[in-house]
Amino acid sequence: MKSKLIQYITDLVAINSVNPDLSTDGQGEREIAQYVHEHFLNLGIDSKIDTVSGDRCNTTALLNGKDSNQILLFNGHLDTVGIEGMEAPFTIRKDGDRLYGRGTYDMLAGCAIQMCLANHFVEHSCPISLAFTFVCDEENKSIGMEYLVENYLPLLPSKPFLGIFMEPTEEMIGVSHKGYNWYELKIKGSAAHGSRPEEGVNAIFPMQYALAELDIINKKLSKEKPHPYLGNATLHPGLINGGTAQSVIAAEATLNWERRTLPGETQEKLDLELKKVVKAVKNAPGNHEVIGKQIYSRPPNQLEEDSLIQMFKNVTGNKSFSGMSYWADSALATQAGILLSFLALRGMVLTQSMSG
Repeated sequence: MKSKLIQYITDLVAINSVNPDLSTDGQGEREIAQYVHEHFLNLGIDSKIDTVSGDRCNTTALLNGKDSNQILLFNGHLDTVGIEGMEAPFTIRKDGDRLYGRGTYDMLAGCAIQMCLANHFVEHSCPISLAFTFVCDEENKSIGMEYLVENYLPLLPSKPFLGIFMEPTEEMIGVSHKGYNWYELKIKGSAAHGSRPEEGVNAIFPMQYALAELDIINKKLSKEKPHPYLGNATLHPGLINGGTAQSVIAAEATLNWERRTLPGETQEKLDLELKKVVKAVKNAPGNHEVIGKQIYSRPPNQLEEDSLIQMFKNVTGNKSFSGMSYWADSALATQAGILLSFLALRGMVLTQSMSG
């Protein structure tokens, strides 16, 4: 099985599945979804490709066990982040017991593990049914997981009693992850020639007050009581745009920032932070206008450590649980009422491959 696992990872990495919404190098997941689909068909397992949008595709396969109403869900995402700065990103390179290539770590190795599990349970009868799911767009807005929740899960004979998401976890059982909110702040002034600044209103100068307020908020977050698995909430400015030329007073400037959220944080708290940033800019010197808004969000996730999760810990030999600092599609499955956890194997292939 080890050789098959390496071969599947090699094949998956060889297919460009860079998320096209994140990089111009991306071509969507149709080709890689087709590869996975054919794997299950060759095993005699019912499989389907769903077109979510354009070349953004999911693959699903259901292996019926002795009890078709007991379903264990496996999930992985087919898309990867970009390839900027990488040499031969779609060619696996071996270095001792490590594999290098775009997506080996996050999370094509997890997808390959699903394929190996299918091989095993085709040869050895399974007392329950296994739903293997591979989705698009996890690295951006999770349109693949949204489609899966809305269009695939309702068609199953019963709701899965547990979902295992094959995200990289250093072989720990992940029971929580952070969420995130995206914000945008626009400052409007008026343009003028750089030699006559008094005739305009510079929209860039007030931006310093937004950055200063964000820094204050972030420092306060670092001093709050940390989550037992996730640590502290954080924020960071990600994009600043403004102006049209060096010799022109900027008529508009835009700041985008991301806030990483924790289970238990309220929308009221997040809204208050936004109001503080907007107020800081409004109170800044100058005759400018400012508009701030939340433009997107994904929720954090926290599992109850119930008997099923405890059993999962005992079976895998893990002594403790872990939290993931990133966001994952699993939160959408939780909202659909599925108990879930993260688990990805490490060792030779997964956590020791250093591709990102």
